[in-house]
Amino acid sequence: MDSLKKLKRFSKIVSVLSKYGFEEILSRGSDFLHNEPTNEIFNANFNQRFRLVLEELGPTYIKFGQLLSNRKDLVPEALIEELKKLQDNVPPEEIDIRQKIKDEFDINPDEHFLTIDELPFAAASISQVYRATLLNGEEVIFKVKRSNIQKIIESDLALIRDIIHFLEKKYEKLQKLFVSEIEKSFENSIIKELSLTNELQNIERFRKNFENSKDVYVPKTYPDYSNNNFLCMEFIDGYKVNDVEKLQELGLDPKKIVQKGFDIYLKQLLEDGFFHADPHPGNIFILKDGRTVFIDFGSMGILAINEKEALENVVIDFGLKNPKRIVRSLKKMAIKHFIDNEKQLERDIADIFDYLEYNTVDTIEVQVIIKKFNHILHNNHVLLPEYVYILMRGIALIEGIGQQLHADLNVQRSMRPYAIKLARQKFHPKYLSKKAIDNLKDVQDLINDLPEDTLKLIEKINHDKLAMNFKINEIDHIEKLMKDSINKLVLAILTLAFGIGASMLANTNVRPMILDMPLLSWVGYLLSVFTAGCIIILVFRKK
Repeated sequence: MDSLKKLKRFSKIVSVLSKYGFEEILSRGSDFLHNEPTNEIFNANFNQRFRLVLEELGPTYIKFGQLLSNRKDLVPEALIEELKKLQDNVPPEEIDIRQKIKDEFDINPDEHFLTIDELPFAAASISQVYRATLLNGEEVIFKVKRSNIQKIIESDLALIRDIIHFLEKKYEKLQKLFVSEIEKSFENSIIKELSLTNELQNIERFRKNFENSKDVYVPKTYPDYSNNNFLCMEFIDGYKVNDVEKLQELGLDPKKIVQKGFDIYLKQLLEDGFFHADPHPGNIFILKDGRTVFIDFGSMGILAINEKEALENVVIDFGLKNPKRIVRSLKKMAIKHFIDNEKQLERDIADIFDYLEYNTVDTIEVQVIIKKFNHILHNNHVLLPEYVYILMRGIALIEGIGQQLHADLNVQRSMRPYAIKLARQKFHPKYLSKKAIDNLKDVQDLINDLPEDTLKLIEKINHDKLAMNFKINEIDHIEKLMKDSINKLVLAILTLAFGIGASMLANTNVRPMILDMPLLSWVGYLLSVFTAGCIIILVFRKK
């Protein structure tokens, strides 16, 4: 990114921070960027002002705030509640939609569409949505990316990377908060969301996963009118999943809707390894025939085979109430961890088992368990892959929807059949034999590679190319300690040398003489006293 653009964007950030009363974190010399906060802003608390800053800075920071609202392991509860209010509903950009279609697809819109609404019916920070009708009468929507949004977000991401890199070098404690890893995860997520081609592919993959389902309907897409800046898909005429009155008017049972919803989401997790990352009520609709429709596939959770197996192991170990195995699984899953005391971590996990043990099935809440788990991760400095946090948020959202439709809902009871099914699969002879074969293959690969690796090692030794790297913790502190010790040693040697030299000269008649003793002897004694005093000062200053 161009340095001048970074500087301009940084100036904008400083100006907005100042506007909302964050002068305490700004340089005192930046008076030219100062904005006097209004009384309304001044009276708002820190959390409210922080949210307002993110909203004014634009889409990148709004998305970052929304990400932080999912990280209960890092962010205080009060700030999370405020960040949940972040809205990326912004005034629509003026776009000549017909001309845009003509430019993007090199077609005459009138030859392909009966109607195209000139104004968007929804506008967000990254894109805005228009309704249209095809020549065959099918109603569709156009999701259109805002002009220059790609460059704006890429510029913001570059600046955020620089700021985080600077702060981590300056404040070592930030490294244990995994700020860089969170930023990388956020960057990966928002870049995917910027690609409407990626969203089209997500829809088609989701459709394939549910092609035999009678309970799920996936909106139709139109690739001929879609690219990285445009997404054309079927308009869904349905009702929000939490609209209880409307569901009852249609003769649908909210309790059955909830159970089907759990079944659908658990299938995404446990069978497909591909799940909706933001299942809030605005993204889940119910059709008149009772089928469930998910919309907004810009952000999806994806589990690799090994990640899916690791997650399954944690679920099973939780069921067996085995803290030691859970800790082992968490360490394998973790991207990074700074676990100071594994025994304490095991005790923290055992506290969750106590919560489950001493609460009835009807009083256990998933969100309480997630909160406790996030607290454990934070205290033990464990950073898990992004999909784990997406998953925890998704389960909490699904539980929230379920309780709106079915007050007596119990998530654990609803999940039990899947947990039993999972355990049966993991301990089935076919699965165990497959794992045994996979492990034998790994051992065979290791044995096959061993001679070649050994020869490479011997060759490096023979050619004096073997190098060993060591990492010593607190090396800066050790280096300073060694320098201090060397300085004291040098001063001690000088003190001794000056003292001995002065004593030897004291018995001579070297002129000039002062009080029957050579002047050089007096100088030697004075230098000896001076260096001895330096040593004493260094010792007491260190203490």
